[in-house]
Amino acid sequence: MKRHRALMIGLSVAWGLMLGAPTLAAQPAPANAIAAAPDARAALATLDALAAGRWAAATHGFDAAMRQGLSPEKLRQLWQLLQQQNGAYQSHGAAVAAPAPAPTPYHSVLVPLRFSRATLGLLFSYDARGALAGLHIVPVAPSAAALRPAGALAARLARQAACLRAQPVAVDSTGAVLHGTLTLPRSGAGPFAAVLLLPGSGPVDENGNAPGALGNSIYQQLAYDLTCQGYAVLRYNKLGLAPSTGNGNDVTLATYVRNTRDLVTWLARQSATDPHEIILMGHSEGGLIALAAAPGLKIAGVVSLEGPGEPMARIIESQAITEAELRGASRAQIVRERVQIDATLAAIRHGHGVSLSLGGALAHNPFARLFAPAAGLLRSEIDVDPTQLVRAIHVPMLITQGGKDVQVLPGNGQRLARAAPQATLARFPDMTHDLIHCAGRAIACVMPQPGDVLDAHLVARVVRWLDALRATPQHAA
Repeated sequence: MKRHRALMIGLSVAWGLMLGAPTLAAQPAPANAIAAAPDARAALATLDALAAGRWAAATHGFDAAMRQGLSPEKLRQLWQLLQQQNGAYQSHGAAVAAPAPAPTPYHSVLVPLRFSRATLGLLFSYDARGALAGLHIVPVAPSAAALRPAGALAARLARQAACLRAQPVAVDSTGAVLHGTLTLPRSGAGPFAAVLLLPGSGPVDENGNAPGALGNSIYQQLAYDLTCQGYAVLRYNKLGLAPSTGNGNDVTLATYVRNTRDLVTWLARQSATDPHEIILMGHSEGGLIALAAAPGLKIAGVVSLEGPGEPMARIIESQAITEAELRGASRAQIVRERVQIDATLAAIRHGHGVSLSLGGALAHNPFARLFAPAAGLLRSEIDVDPTQLVRAIHVPMLITQGGKDVQVLPGNGQRLARAAPQATLARFPDMTHDLIHCAGRAIACVMPQPGDVLDAHLVARVVRWLDALRATPQHAA
């Protein structure tokens, strides 16, 4: 089984913080420690300079593109942002050789970074001449315990477990097996209305966690909240994310649509769930998948949680420009980044295969390097207009839009709602892309903390909408 390399588009501000050569697999399995190798020594010297605040020294050894994209001042801002999101920097682990997506002219070194609230990987990519051509924050494979909820959140989930029963699920789809969990209410006669929860982009597991990035189990929280209110919920690990099988790299929007339809078919055949009361609920990229899969399915409704309301190409550009503005980029730099984004999207559109070949000018384009591993999936998504898809959906919809969402920017929900025949738009001024209440500035809440609980206003609104949907004559009958 190949590792899942799909890019976390919805986390670009924090996930692709730095620039350069391609990021490696989402769950890397590094080789032996290589602390004595020249590249490892150079990587550790750069890291030591960052930790000591010697920003100019940290740029020694950069290639031309890196020097242009990451000034000492930008390095300082990015290092501070990392600590704002993950806690104070504490130490680093051993440098290891890291595989990079093929074909690539780069060789890479991965160094685990230990912050007070998270462990991330800093990936150094060197060209054939030994110049530093890429610097990326990537996930590192954590222990199983690292992805378990802790503290007050763990206690809350444990209390909720008393009102539900969970059973493992395995569904055949697209030549692979999707593994997940179905939660059913302990009380009530059943069969129950059922929610199929479609995850967002990247290596996000059935609980909503991603190594080195997300750890507050947002999908498990949502499943437990809804099940304790009387709804069955199916959540799952997408293709290539263990224990699900398949190739997580070689996927397209059509692949995910087929998975969704197979999961709906499975739900409809279960004695504990009502085949006439199945609701698709998609978060982020999962919202786009729900829109594409819904026509032709026998479902009762669709919920889009922070899903896109415009083509992914525009989402990517708006995220990148927002990131540039947040890090204080000049107008000239923003113009240059727009050009680089346009070139990257054009190469993806006209390319072939799972990944993007980084020849010619693309070798010096940081966005091309960043998106190269997910080119096949992006090619199938970037020009799909959600407002066109939603016009073919003739069941009730709930669309949520958080005012503190810096990944799918406010306005997307309104665009989608205007085009939908039967849509309800619910706005949450202080909610983030990851469905967390944020009382402060949006940039301070880009990444949820391990103990963060879902926005209570969102949960209450979703439950009211689901209850009203079940009470309508066509469903009550």
